[in-house]
Amino acid sequence: MEDILSDLESFGLTRAEARTYITLLSLGEATTSVVAHKIGLHVSQIYGILEKLERKGFVVKQPGRPVVYRAIEPGVVLSRIVKEMDSKKDRLIKQLSSIMQKEHKAEVPPIWVVRGSGKIVSSARDIVDKASIDILLSTNLVIFESLIDRLRKARERGVNIFLLLFPYKMPDNMLKTATSLGRVRLYKKSDFILISDSSYCLYVQHAILNTLRERGYAILTEEPSLVDLFMHNFINRWSSSQPVNDTVDPSLFPSTYTCHRLALSDIKWLLDHGFKVMVEVRGRDTRRNKERVISGVVREVTMDAEEGRYNLLIESRGGLIRAGGIDAYAEDVAAKVIKVWVNDSSPAKGESG
Repeated sequence: MEDILSDLESFGLTRAEARTYITLLSLGEATTSVVAHKIGLHVSQIYGILEKLERKGFVVKQPGRPVVYRAIEPGVVLSRIVKEMDSKKDRLIKQLSSIMQKEHKAEVPPIWVVRGSGKIVSSARDIVDKASIDILLSTNLVIFESLIDRLRKARERGVNIFLLLFPYKMPDNMLKTATSLGRVRLYKKSDFILISDSSYCLYVQHAILNTLRERGYAILTEEPSLVDLFMHNFINRWSSSQPVNDTVDPSLFPSTYTCHRLALSDIKWLLDHGFKVMVEVRGRDTRRNKERVISGVVREVTMDAEEGRYNLLIESRGGLIRAGGIDAYAEDVAAKVIKVWVNDSSPAKGESG
């Protein structure tokens, strides 16, 4: 079975899509709920996978109530893909060969290595200066002190700041300064992580952070998948750290987030405390792959670490919409920016895009 899954991956399927296709082959045809039960995944996850398999030509959908899916015969679908790849190969060889003959300007790579403590701090200051929505910062006392002035200016222009400081024992004057800048938690030890608007990230591994000299180095990236990876690292540490002043203040809303996990956590707190919560979500329609803006009342927050599901159920004029994080595929919208209102300071329900 492992060989089959690996071979299907080479034909453009993810591991989850390959498992679903094999399962549907064994069933002949089935509804979404039957496939989900057979594989052991949530129905919403299987729905997204089946939709992608349909777009890739591995399954067909038979309309009705409920919708029934049928797997395309392997010989048919794989032969078609091989034929398409042969055609693309010939076209690419021709196009790439012509590019080799032309002078062109090299693209700036999305990942850099920054060497030396001075350059690392300078890069961190530049990232803080670029922030317009939120900053996630995990750091020790030394680097925090070097960023205080920049962080204060970011706070003054309305940027939300989340500070994860280490170690636990922090001078009182530094804690007072930190809490004046944003929401603060303490952790025993951590890596240095600085993320601005979920777009820029500077990362230093803990062992290197302790001995920063001229030969120390950091990773600086704008690659979305890497920024998201480091953001998950930050959130995991944040969730298990000791709060100092990390409380939700309803008077500070409306508030905007690019980190959807932090937004979900705050929205859940507001709902649990009896507030009416409305949101405006800007992101990507996962079905049509185009920009979409949703606004409406939040009806449910899902934060399921075991299944890896973190999303909002929003009641908008267009009906119930489920919004996940930037890498969402099972939900209707992959959120890039979430703006949150409480009670009567909320916008009207609607949708555009």
